[in-house]
Amino acid sequence: MSLSRRFPIEDARCATHPVDLEWVPDHERAVVPPQLAALCRRCDGRANCLLWALAGDEQGYWAGTTAADRTQLRTLGQETIEAADWLQQRARHNANDGALHREGEGSHRWYRKGCHCDECKAANAVARASERANAKARAAA
Repeated sequence: MSLSRRFPIEDARCATHPVDLEWVPDHERAVVPPQLAALCRRCDGRANCLLWALAGDEQGYWAGTTAADRTQLRTLGQETIEAADWLQQRARHNANDGALHREGEGSHRWYRKGCHCDECKAANAVARASERANAKARAAA
Protein backbone atom coordinates (compact mmCIF):
# COMPACT_ATOMS: atom_id res chain seq x y z
CA MET A 1 0.00 0.00 0.00
CA SER A 2 1.41 3.38 -1.01
CA LEU A 3 0.92 6.26 1.37
CA SER A 4 1.05 9.64 -0.26
CA ARG A 5 1.89 12.71 1.77
CA ARG A 6 -0.54 15.54 1.21
CA PHE A 7 -0.07 19.08 2.45
CA PRO A 8 -2.52 19.40 5.34
CA ILE A 9 -3.32 23.09 4.98
CA GLU A 10 -5.56 23.42 1.96
CA ASP A 11 -6.26 27.11 2.50
CA ALA A 12 -2.59 28.05 2.90
CA ARG A 13 -1.73 31.36 1.27
CA CYS A 14 1.02 29.73 -0.81
CA ALA A 15 -1.42 27.15 -2.19
CA THR A 16 -3.93 29.77 -3.28
CA HIS A 17 -1.59 32.58 -4.38
CA PRO A 18 -1.96 33.18 -8.13
CA VAL A 19 1.67 34.17 -8.81
CA ASP A 20 4.22 31.49 -9.62
CA LEU A 21 6.80 31.85 -6.85
CA GLU A 22 9.96 29.81 -6.39
CA TRP A 23 9.35 28.04 -3.08
CA VAL A 24 12.05 25.41 -3.71
CA PRO A 25 14.93 27.18 -5.47
CA ASP A 26 18.06 25.50 -6.79
CA HIS A 27 20.12 27.61 -4.38
CA GLU A 28 18.34 28.67 -1.23
CA ARG A 29 19.30 32.05 0.19
CA ALA A 30 19.89 32.56 3.92
CA VAL A 31 17.00 35.03 3.97
CA VAL A 32 13.55 34.05 2.70
CA PRO A 33 12.72 36.35 -0.25
CA PRO A 34 10.51 39.25 0.91
CA GLN A 35 7.44 38.37 -1.18
CA LEU A 36 7.44 34.79 0.13
CA ALA A 37 8.08 35.88 3.72
CA ALA A 38 5.19 38.35 3.55
CA LEU A 39 2.79 35.62 2.39
CA CYS A 40 3.93 33.33 5.19
CA ARG A 41 3.63 35.99 7.90
CA ARG A 42 -0.03 36.58 7.00
CA CYS A 43 -0.94 32.87 6.80
CA ASP A 44 -3.17 31.36 9.48
CA GLY A 45 -1.66 27.92 8.87
CA ARG A 46 1.94 28.97 9.39
CA ALA A 47 2.53 27.01 12.61
CA ASN A 48 1.18 23.81 11.02
CA CYS A 49 3.27 24.47 7.93
CA LEU A 50 6.41 24.74 10.05
CA LEU A 51 5.61 21.48 11.84
CA TRP A 52 4.99 19.79 8.48
CA ALA A 53 8.33 20.98 7.09
CA LEU A 54 10.19 19.92 10.24
CA ALA A 55 8.59 16.47 10.30
CA GLY A 56 9.20 15.83 6.60
CA ASP A 57 12.68 17.38 6.47
CA GLU A 58 11.41 19.44 3.51
CA GLN A 59 13.60 21.52 1.23
CA GLY A 60 12.82 25.10 0.24
CA TYR A 61 11.02 27.92 1.98
CA TRP A 62 8.30 26.77 4.39
CA ALA A 63 6.50 28.91 6.98
CA GLY A 64 8.91 31.78 6.35
CA THR A 65 11.98 29.63 7.08
CA THR A 66 14.83 28.09 5.14
CA ALA A 67 16.02 24.49 5.36
CA ALA A 68 19.03 25.77 7.36
CA ASP A 69 16.69 27.57 9.78
CA ARG A 70 14.76 24.37 10.37
CA THR A 71 17.96 22.44 11.04
CA GLN A 72 18.89 25.06 13.64
CA LEU A 73 15.41 24.95 15.17
CA ARG A 74 15.71 21.17 15.60
CA THR A 75 19.22 21.49 17.09
CA LEU A 76 18.06 24.17 19.53
CA GLY A 77 14.87 22.28 20.40
CA GLN A 78 12.94 25.47 19.62
CA GLU A 79 10.52 24.44 16.88
CA THR A 80 8.30 27.53 17.13
CA ILE A 81 7.32 30.38 14.86
CA GLU A 82 8.86 32.84 17.31
CA ALA A 83 12.24 31.09 17.16
CA ALA A 84 11.97 30.88 13.36
CA ASP A 85 11.26 34.61 13.12
CA TRP A 86 14.25 35.34 15.35
CA LEU A 87 16.53 33.27 13.08
CA GLN A 88 15.27 35.09 9.98
CA GLN A 89 15.67 38.48 11.66
CA ARG A 90 19.27 37.58 12.52
CA ALA A 91 19.89 36.31 8.96
CA ARG A 92 18.48 39.56 7.48
CA HIS A 93 20.72 41.63 9.75
CA ASN A 94 23.81 39.58 8.84
CA ALA A 95 22.96 39.61 5.12
CA ASN A 96 22.65 43.39 5.10
CA ASP A 97 25.51 44.16 7.48
CA GLY A 98 27.74 46.63 5.68
CA ALA A 99 25.04 47.65 3.18
CA LEU A 100 25.48 51.08 1.60
CA HIS A 101 21.77 51.89 2.06
CA ARG A 102 18.95 51.47 4.55
CA GLU A 103 17.21 48.11 4.85
CA GLY A 104 14.58 47.65 2.15
CA GLU A 105 16.27 50.03 -0.30
CA GLY A 106 18.57 47.56 -2.04
CA SER A 107 18.60 47.80 -5.83
CA HIS A 108 20.51 46.99 -9.00
CA ARG A 109 21.80 50.59 -8.94
CA TRP A 110 23.26 50.11 -5.46
CA TYR A 111 24.75 46.78 -6.54
CA ARG A 112 26.55 48.54 -9.42
CA LYS A 113 27.84 51.11 -6.91
CA GLY A 114 29.48 48.31 -4.91
CA CYS A 115 26.86 47.21 -2.39
CA HIS A 116 26.73 43.43 -2.27
CA CYS A 117 24.16 42.89 0.48
CA ASP A 118 21.48 40.24 -0.14
CA GLU A 119 18.91 42.81 -1.28
CA CYS A 120 21.26 44.21 -3.92
CA LYS A 121 22.39 40.75 -5.02
CA ALA A 122 18.75 39.75 -5.52
CA ALA A 123 18.02 42.95 -7.47
CA ASN A 124 21.08 42.33 -9.63
CA ALA A 125 19.98 38.74 -10.31
CA VAL A 126 16.56 40.00 -11.47
CA ALA A 127 18.16 42.62 -13.72
CA ARG A 128 20.57 40.08 -15.24
CA ALA A 129 17.76 37.56 -15.85
CA SER A 130 15.78 40.28 -17.62
CA GLU A 131 18.81 41.18 -19.75
CA ARG A 132 19.31 37.52 -20.70
CA ALA A 133 15.62 37.11 -21.60
CA ASN A 134 15.73 40.26 -23.77
CA ALA A 135 18.89 39.10 -25.53
CA LYS A 136 17.35 35.69 -26.17
CA ALA A 137 14.19 37.30 -27.58
CA ARG A 138 16.27 39.56 -29.88
CA ALA A 139 18.29 36.57 -31.09
CA ALA A 140 15.13 34.59 -31.83
CA ALA A 141 13.58 37.46 -33.84
